[in-house]
Amino acid sequence: MKGNLDTKQLESMKKADLQALARELGVSDEGTIKEIAARCAAVEVDVPDESELTEEDKELAREAEAEQAKQEKRQQENKPGEGKARVKVLERYLDKRLNQIKEPGEVFITDKERAEVLAGKELVKIVE
Repeated sequence: MKGNLDTKQLESMKKADLQALARELGVSDEGTIKEIAARCAAVEVDVPDESELTEEDKELAREAEAEQAKQEKRQQENKPGEGKARVKVLERYLDKRLNQIKEPGEVFITDKERAEVLAGKELVKIVE
């Protein structure tokens, strides 16, 4: 049976792994992750029928699903919760509350009130 690979799943791969897959599929491995994933997804591949899978293949599929679930859980934990905001540092400063030096480009999660205070001082930009 023929089919295509899932673009979102391909985009979640590491770039080196995605480039190796692209070479294996015979497409260019140059460019961004999104570009490489789009090229890989455009290639038709043989998709084994569920009845054709061996026990080893089924075990590998279960492990891959478990890994995907772990990644999704990590991404959920990385999102700001209720009353929280994700901020991006614009200017280097000493955060006395956290007792840390924050560097430009650094992204972290803090409470919304603190984010508004820091944004008012133009030290951070509220991302979400």
